[in-house]
Amino acid sequence: MDTPPPGLLILVPARAGSKGLPGKNLKPLGGVPLLGWTARTIAASGVAARAVLTTEDPAIAEAGRAFGLETPFLRPAALARDDSEMLDVVEHAVAFMEERAGFAPAAVMLLQPTCPFRRPERLRQALDLLDLPGTEGVIGAARIERGPWLLYRQGEDGLLSPLAPWEERIRRQEASATFTPNGTLYLTTRQSLARHRRLFPPRLRALPTDAVEGIDIDTPEDWALAEAVVSAGLARP
Repeated sequence: MDTPPPGLLILVPARAGSKGLPGKNLKPLGGVPLLGWTARTIAASGVAARAVLTTEDPAIAEAGRAFGLETPFLRPAALARDDSEMLDVVEHAVAFMEERAGFAPAAVMLLQPTCPFRRPERLRQALDLLDLPGTEGVIGAARIERGPWLLYRQGEDGLLSPLAPWEERIRRQEASATFTPNGTLYLTTRQSLARHRRLFPPRLRALPTDAVEGIDIDTPEDWALAEAVVSAGLARP
């Protein structure tokens, strides 16, 4: 991987607005605000890092501080809209930390509060993967247990066509692993972020997570599922 100066910056993005589930970042889940789950995971991971909350909302900033997150700035309102790009949010936070806080990170990890069930050890595992030769980034991902001949795209006429011809199918056990990002974690070197301006750099590795960890809360239905997970004792804040 690239070898810039040492240091990890963990960014936790949490804006006030949400069309699907208003106020979700401060909404209690298992007696703890949603934001608090990610903050506690960072603390439990034992990873040495600057953990910074990026938000435009003073109430969210106050909650972040209560859970041990740094809040050195409030995000500009222009970066807190429904159509704001996460890359812009990340670049704003990194620039502030480098130019105003005097902290030049070697790598940047993005942890969204909407995935509250990631395990603390995932942070360490992601850093181990980033240390592997030729690696620019790591993403939390779910493995797709189907070959491309069982995955379809929809045409303009509404009809489906397979991503690979049925004649090319092989046994599932022989197929190469296929992954899709699930939002649990994004990690990239600082140099890669500057070079490619992407959270998915070309030399990317997957960090597989389980189905519970991959729950991403954006709707009331997602919230009901998360509450069921907590009630069943499958996750604790």
